[in-house]
Amino acid sequence: MEITKDTVVTLENNEKYIIENITFYGGVKYALAHKENTNDKVIMEEILENNELFIRNVVDPELIEILMRILEG
Repeated sequence: MEITKDTVVTLENNEKYIIENITFYGGVKYALAHKENTNDKVIMEEILENNELFIRNVVDPELIEILMRILEG
């Protein structure tokens, strides 16, 4: 599943996130999302491996700071 703006992404743990904004940085697609029914925000990275699409949370604090400026700008 490709991440697109205003869609709901359900993770393996059944948490749901709503995609607020998307950007490409360094050739990688990132999305700003908030957890459904909360204001908790995360940045997700879209990864293609072996023709399968995966999403993981970005944890690098420096990258998060850069991406937040872009995605919330």
